[in-house]
Amino acid sequence: MRYNTYYESSSFVFGGRLTRAVKYLIIICAASFLIQELAAGPVWTAIFGLTPRRINENFLLWQFGTYIFLHGNIWHLLFNMFALWMFGGELDRSWGTREFLIFFFIVGVGVGLIHWIFATGVPLPRFAGDYSRPLIGSSGAIFGLLAAYGICFPERRILFMLLFPMKAKWFVLLLAAIELYLCRIPGSIAHFAHLSGMLIAYLYLKKEWNLDTARIYLDDRRRRGKLKLVQKNRAQLKYERDEVDRILDKINKEGMESLSREELKVLHRASSRTSSRDKG
Repeated sequence: MRYNTYYESSSFVFGGRLTRAVKYLIIICAASFLIQELAAGPVWTAIFGLTPRRINENFLLWQFGTYIFLHGNIWHLLFNMFALWMFGGELDRSWGTREFLIFFFIVGVGVGLIHWIFATGVPLPRFAGDYSRPLIGSSGAIFGLLAAYGICFPERRILFMLLFPMKAKWFVLLLAAIELYLCRIPGSIAHFAHLSGMLIAYLYLKKEWNLDTARIYLDDRRRRGKLKLVQKNRAQLKYERDEVDRILDKINKEGMESLSREELKVLHRASSRTSSRDKG
């Protein structure tokens, strides 16, 4: 992923062409909202919204991903889809569809996991979610995209509240500060989920904990494990060769009858290994 290819232009940016990934995400969210409003209603939310109690009692693990596509009202949906188009499209074009979607779902699922952990019992009631109340909406993933935009395009100028121009990096920091303050105020908006999305995005991009890095790390661990095994076998062989040389010297000086039972076993193992190697 090309996370460090920063675009330093100071020109204003506003959405741009609708990319394939962004288009599909908007379609899925809009379709889910229509089903919520026109057909399934509370049943749809109960099945696909992230409710910690239902996950714990009924093992509905899919809710960690499906809650992203549900929204509370039309304004909730429109704001998130507007932000997805405005900021997500540029990231999609820069990274490619596959990496963009991987990032989007890692942030979204990560926000769901953090919400579940805190709602289930982490002793921080000011930030914890409601154990029996569903978390819905793509806001956590969207705030992750906002953080990613500020990291990847820090010098881009955008309009805060569509009025005040500022660089993307300051816009993201201002949003984080606002969300941190709003976390202190009880309400129906999951501000802690917004902050979680920004934090996950920062860690993912800055530390590059992505799938390619994970594969490289695992391959490296396997290689190091094999190397340790080879080194251990070599050390064992060297030790046995030294022992055989010592025992042979002892035989020359004192005869076979001077050998202990352990020394005889060492000679037998060395003889067996030599015979197997010759046959092979």
